[in-house]
Amino acid sequence: MYQVVVPATSANVGCGFDTLGIALSVYNTFSFSLIENGYTLEGCEEAFNNDDNLVYTSFNTTLAYLHKEVSGVRMHFDCQIPMAGGLGSSSTCVVAGIYGAYLLTNTTIDKDEILTIATLIEGHPDNVSPAIFGGLTASCMVEDKPITMSYDIDERFHFLAIYPNFETLTHEARKVLPKSIPHEDAIFNVSRVSLVLKAFEDYRVDVLSKVMEDKLHEPYRKHLIHEYDAVRAICDEIDSICFFISGSGSTLMNVMNDEIHHQRIADELKSLSYIWNTISLKVDKEGVKVIHVK
Repeated sequence: MYQVVVPATSANVGCGFDTLGIALSVYNTFSFSLIENGYTLEGCEEAFNNDDNLVYTSFNTTLAYLHKEVSGVRMHFDCQIPMAGGLGSSSTCVVAGIYGAYLLTNTTIDKDEILTIATLIEGHPDNVSPAIFGGLTASCMVEDKPITMSYDIDERFHFLAIYPNFETLTHEARKVLPKSIPHEDAIFNVSRVSLVLKAFEDYRVDVLSKVMEDKLHEPYRKHLIHEYDAVRAICDEIDSICFFISGSGSTLMNVMNDEIHHQRIADELKSLSYIWNTISLKVDKEGVKVIHVK
């Protein structure tokens, strides 16, 4: 049996819309073992216990890509990442399913090839890339192939994921984006991305606090997230180097100087109308991990 441990991811990362992603220290764990025939899914919600399960479909897509077969598979799920909230829960399912197919067919792990398969399934690489490689990744598509590079994040940065008791669905978040943008808005974002990468590497809090703003998606999507302004105001008042929508929401990410302020922010959020949960996180620098259980 193999266990595949996949970190949460936060995509877009301020001005890095559809480009930057960060792996974070909360995990979904998926176990894979061979059975005589068919498939068994254990530990997942009843609504996902069917042929359309994303781990299972990603597993089968990968088998077809590799031109390999297995007679039967048992999958077990232990999920700690909030679902449909902007922390990459679907990406963990995609990456795990791909790894499961590689492992159960004794195929040599090739992370670049796995990124290609994951991007074919997911549609874009910014969420799956950090899940595979860890750390902060910058990704793009060139001739329908994903290219990614990894960057270090100074360990002094603390990430506070703030997620509510409502969802912002990705397809709804896509609908509110304009079909075209002003030239100056594109320049605004592009001119900041390289500064963000270096500021995360070198703990340049002074720079990061000035260059994380976005003009490509957050101005349109923040209106879908109830109490966005109130949550941001609480973080700005207590401890916030920068603040951004994680993925397409509804999770909001606050980058902090000191983890000690987590509880104070959590307490202040209780005064709002919606229920806001918080998770204190660090960057995950390893990406997906495999454990062979004999």
